[in-house]
Amino acid sequence: MRDQVDVGVRRGRAWSDGEDARLVDGVREGLALSELAERHGRSAGGVRARLARFVPVPQSGSDVDDPLAWLRSRLAADPGYAWRAVGAERRRRERRERRGGCVATEPVGGTGASTSAEVLADWEHVTGHVLRPERREVFLAREVVRDLAAVAVVVRRAAARRLWRDGEVLLLEQWLLECVCPGAVRLAADWALIAERDADTVLVLRELVAAAVNEMSADRDREVLSRRLGLEDRPAQTLETVGQSLGVSRERVRQLQTRAIRRLAAADAPASLKLRELLADLSCVRRVPPEAGPPAAERLLDLSDVLLPTVPPRQAIPLIARLAGADKVRADNLAAEASTIRILRHEAARREATRERRIERSSRRWEALGGAITWFGEPAPAPPRTALETLREEENADRGRFGVWTCPKLGRDVSYESETELGVIQLLSHAPQIAYYLEQPLAIGYEFAGRQRTYYPDLLAATVDGRCILIEVKPVYEMAMAVNVAKYRATEEFCRLRGWGLLVTDGHRTRRLLEDRAVDPRLETALIAALDAQGELTWPQVIAAADALPLDSLSLCSLILKHDWTWHSRPYRLRAASPAK
Repeated sequence: MRDQVDVGVRRGRAWSDGEDARLVDGVREGLALSELAERHGRSAGGVRARLARFVPVPQSGSDVDDPLAWLRSRLAADPGYAWRAVGAERRRRERRERRGGCVATEPVGGTGASTSAEVLADWEHVTGHVLRPERREVFLAREVVRDLAAVAVVVRRAAARRLWRDGEVLLLEQWLLECVCPGAVRLAADWALIAERDADTVLVLRELVAAAVNEMSADRDREVLSRRLGLEDRPAQTLETVGQSLGVSRERVRQLQTRAIRRLAAADAPASLKLRELLADLSCVRRVPPEAGPPAAERLLDLSDVLLPTVPPRQAIPLIARLAGADKVRADNLAAEASTIRILRHEAARREATRERRIERSSRRWEALGGAITWFGEPAPAPPRTALETLREEENADRGRFGVWTCPKLGRDVSYESETELGVIQLLSHAPQIAYYLEQPLAIGYEFAGRQRTYYPDLLAATVDGRCILIEVKPVYEMAMAVNVAKYRATEEFCRLRGWGLLVTDGHRTRRLLEDRAVDPRLETALIAALDAQGELTWPQVIAAADALPLDSLSLCSLILKHDWTWHSRPYRLRAASPAK
């Protein structure tokens, strides 16, 4: 029994899928237009308009005069006619026209637009398949086919060959996307490629952004976004600059940009759909990021650097978040979080740059000091790191002269006894030639002033090539003191037995540099004569012997080391070398 509904009861209401199916069933039953209107409670004009949606738009763009007769004839010839697909294509066309994504009036890629039949011929030629007549009509009725017809023949055929060669699949939507943005179809949402700044991926993503903007039908939308996003090989422009170009205020430019972004986020053109799909997967704004990956805000920060390098992140991140599917509140929150991450990154980059400069300076300083190392015999390998431990002189430990510095190379706190020693420790920590070091790792016996004493060298350093160096840190003027000369001789013998190197330095100057220092020969002659005459000199006597000649501590220490004189600082005594020496 037929459903009886008063005519006009459902007038103006939306058609449901079930009602569409009953309408097509009524056409199959042979009902007249008035009978269909009575069954569905619609006006005759409303039913006729609904039936027209199931009729493909001819190539000329005009509808058929009698959609009921055409549809009845088509269903009789092909009971499996895909009327739902045709209706969906019409809805898609209307949405594109309303949102500014209508079919391009100019061929993509240059001149040479063709017809839908030629698109079908290209598809059949590339795939090797021939469609049945009824399937051809559905193919030709699709809106995407007319979009492909607007593409230059050379571009369209080249895109078809690329897609077929890659996967032997030629879907129409992917075909159109490949025409608009070559390489976008094969672009995968792989965050590793973004993190590594893969050149091919970055290039295609930027071209995809430009293609999505170029698909917009409104000229002003394209112009505003192109200028604000720095597309078409030009830097991003400010609101004031864009306003001056368009002859409007900066606030009006802001409004136009907001409207254009809203339209771009809702457009269903191929490049726009692909861009939003990729951004949603890459940014994870609508899902929880993988445990091994960065959070959404950090992803957006990296995407802004990849997609829109000339746009300030505070502007680019909300735009990308909106295109990825976030609402305005969520986009603003992610932008604020990304701003904090950006500040932390800049601070970390600044620290890293400082560390690299320090390493470079330390490397140069160590190269300069390395030439002053005294090697004894064939260099022997350094002892294992685990076989060494820090020793401390009890007498020095009670003086409270120790400090502690955290060493990044060793991963622990290192103690030091003077600022000069701290400078050398920091040099060893940053010099890439040094594998590791240890403070006061050895005890060496020596004799001084008739007593047997114990000496703890300041540092033991192992180079990256496996050699071992004992380092004694002393101010230059202390290197010539009698007690330190005795320590040096004992350490020299210790290193000779083991094939180690020996370096006495203050971090910049060395004992060897002091020994090789050029001294005024007149000063040298005067001091030698005074010592030969008196045997021992006090500080006033040294000054008197120098007379008017320039006298400085470095020159005096150099003469002490060259002539093997003995110098005591408390009280000040300078003695000539004994005959036994």
